[in-house]
Amino acid sequence: MFDFSSIAAGASLLMHWHLMVMLLLGLLFGIVTGAIPGFSTPLAISVMLPLTFPMPPLVAIVFLTAIYAGGNFGASISSILLNIPGSPQAIMTGLDGFPMTCKGRAYEALGTSVGASATGNLVGSFFLILVMPLIVLFALKFGPPEMFLVGVLGITIIASLDKSFLKAMIAGMFGVLISTTGMSSTGAVRGTFGHFELMDGISIIPALIGLIGFSELFYMLQKAHVTESRMGTSDSTASAWAQMLRGVRNTYAYPVALMRSCGIGVLIGALPGAGATIASIVSYNEAKRASATPEEFGNGAPEGLISAESANNASEGGALALMLALGIPGGLATAVLIGALMLQGLIPGPRLFMEQPELVYGVMLAQFVTSVCLVGVGLLVSFWAAKIVQIPTSVLIPIVAIFSIAGTYAVHLLMFDVVLMAIFAALGILLRRFEYPLIAVVLGIVLGPILDAELLRTYQTFGGVNLWTFLHRPVSLVLLLLVAFSLATMAMRIVRDRRRARDRAATARTVGSNPKL
Repeated sequence: MFDFSSIAAGASLLMHWHLMVMLLLGLLFGIVTGAIPGFSTPLAISVMLPLTFPMPPLVAIVFLTAIYAGGNFGASISSILLNIPGSPQAIMTGLDGFPMTCKGRAYEALGTSVGASATGNLVGSFFLILVMPLIVLFALKFGPPEMFLVGVLGITIIASLDKSFLKAMIAGMFGVLISTTGMSSTGAVRGTFGHFELMDGISIIPALIGLIGFSELFYMLQKAHVTESRMGTSDSTASAWAQMLRGVRNTYAYPVALMRSCGIGVLIGALPGAGATIASIVSYNEAKRASATPEEFGNGAPEGLISAESANNASEGGALALMLALGIPGGLATAVLIGALMLQGLIPGPRLFMEQPELVYGVMLAQFVTSVCLVGVGLLVSFWAAKIVQIPTSVLIPIVAIFSIAGTYAVHLLMFDVVLMAIFAALGILLRRFEYPLIAVVLGIVLGPILDAELLRTYQTFGGVNLWTFLHRPVSLVLLLLVAFSLATMAMRIVRDRRRARDRAATARTVGSNPKL
């Protein structure tokens, strides 16, 4: 199964100081740019792509994959500190990371994120080199029906993100409706109102920064600082490092949740087009479902932060396995990496393994080194990034707003995206006013294109869509059972919550009618 001579040759290629320097530089660049709202990981890789042309192939790919790993973690920094996800994959991170910051546990939250990210990356690397053939076979089982059901499973998760089932589903379906804007696969133009910029649909970056980021800045205007509790953000250097290291240790206090999330991340990362965002959504939901204290999720639960961060970083291993073995991108970042390989005269796929196995194993082994380095570089950047919380909001808000606008504009170099962001910001403020979960809207926008495109492909492939289309395929059947299980547990939770509410109301009436009790 393994060519140990090629593995040894790949390892020997890594024993050069200039390659390690490029790896560290890529990691640092990825973390810093990932923390800037709107400056997504694919954009960071694209910016550096021209610089890799004169580099040797292994150095170029290791440099870019280090940016990939750094960007996946870096996006969590702004999500934890400001509740503004740097990239879509950090959406779930802010659900528990930002409440921890508001409670004065910013350093601990950042340390937990570093530990979970590095572990997820390490597990993804382990799977990448040991069970890549199995991952590829698993991914090949997923056709349009299976990908459609993955989207449906994501939609069922939306309802568990808020105390109000109805409001969560309304917000999620509204996001799905927004995502249908643009030209469909059949050539139909929907909801563009004559704006050609919307032909490709609603870009996730303006929607994400507007809905969550700018609406959060609006509510920050009412506070002097991001967190009312200054403890954990203005402590001494020694205390700050102690809290971050405690956060790293906290990661391993939930071994079952950590391994489950890493496994989910690897498997979903290996699915074409799924990516880290869906991996973190599914992982967070499963962690909440299995937790002994699900009510703490969304209120600063380290377990929730660990599940989201470990999954989105572990998905990198699955995505790289799919890219190297078959030349199929698992997401936008790996699509850019395929371009980087082709720029070096390399075509990803089975022939690459046969012709240059030492290069492929060199790239794989470099991921282990990246995972280890991520701990040191991630903690160092996080230590200085946490100082942001000490800045008064009167200074912080304009700075973050400028970076957000610049990041939004940089995606397509269009002012239309900035205007779109402002519209979503107003929409976010309005939805917050009536207590609709913004995260459900964003997830609807993310999942909508998957549902739309894969349902159409299923219809075209099978000449129609009915229940039998999904029942006669083993993987589809398993996914249908997961959807049914998710809906059943959700219904049980709703019934249990209503029963508890009735019991509390009955107890209150009894106490009110009999003051002696």
